[in-house]
Amino acid sequence: MSSLVRIEPIGIGPSFGSLIIYSAPRAVTRHIEWTISNLLGLPTSLKWNSQPLEPSRMWCALTWRAAEGTAARMASELAGWHYLKFELQETSSNAAENSLYMFIPELGIFRGAVGPHGDLMINENQINSILRNSRREIDLVTEIEKSLGKPWDEELECYRRAIAEDGEGVRDRLSV
Repeated sequence: MSSLVRIEPIGIGPSFGSLIIYSAPRAVTRHIEWTISNLLGLPTSLKWNSQPLEPSRMWCALTWRAAEGTAARMASELAGWHYLKFELQETSSNAAENSLYMFIPELGIFRGAVGPHGDLMINENQINSILRNSRREIDLVTEIEKSLGKPWDEELECYRRAIAEDGEGVRDRLSV
């Protein structure tokens, strides 16, 4: 008789994801928890840590499983708290395309399609629009970089590094 090893299922259900709020005012952390709890449909208690780059602010990380599209609803809801900085990923167990959301108040919200190998993807319509509306080479480069989320990625990188150096060890994210 052979001994079978049980492998824990990952991503069973419509979707799973991760959220990192890099910067939030201390005074609203409980309200953010309530918002996330309502979106996930279950009580959620987040471990808030002091943000090394902004001592009066907090950061937290969360992994979740919920219905497909939860990340879009969560990103929209959290972007309404216009003073947050966050990054949100959703992996669908039913489709090859996943999502990455990044939010910086000055830049607004970014949504990128993520392929099965972790690459951000630009679709044909986006490329055609960029080509049609770019008059100079620098405009073309800038628009492609925006389509890949580079301005958001650059703004969040210092927060990722500060948290990692603070010893909390947030899971690595996609490299854009």
